[in-house]
Amino acid sequence: MSDTGIGSHFISCAAVFVVADIHRSVAFYRDQLGFEIAQIWGEPPSFAIADTPRASIMLKQGNCETDSNAPAANTDRVGGLWDVYIWVQDLEAVKSFLIGANTAHAEPEEMSYGCTEIVVTDPDGYLICFGYCP
Repeated sequence: MSDTGIGSHFISCAAVFVVADIHRSVAFYRDQLGFEIAQIWGEPPSFAIADTPRASIMLKQGNCETDSNAPAANTDRVGGLWDVYIWVQDLEAVKSFLIGANTAHAEPEEMSYGCTEIVVTDPDGYLICFGYCP
């Protein structure tokens, strides 16, 4: 990779999901996936960041009465596409965590491109793919 582009200045990146119920989403990402939630902002509460040291997902309360602010997972628009892909070092540890947290998930699948992946669906239908790509 070249160090001449803007990428050499990046620190990290976050997905942004519009959600139907900020409290339900916060509970899912905290309790079912082990993300930390430092704060929920707004009055009424409308924004939170589900955070880990290497991956973050921003959660924005939508207004489900209007199309522009309703949750819209990629699978609602294009079949077979995840909403976020998180590369992991140890997929077995991720699977063990999901089992321990009683989080529904797909069984690990070895893909033709060399990665093994586990997919979890959040309460708004967003697909979170955890992938190990040696």
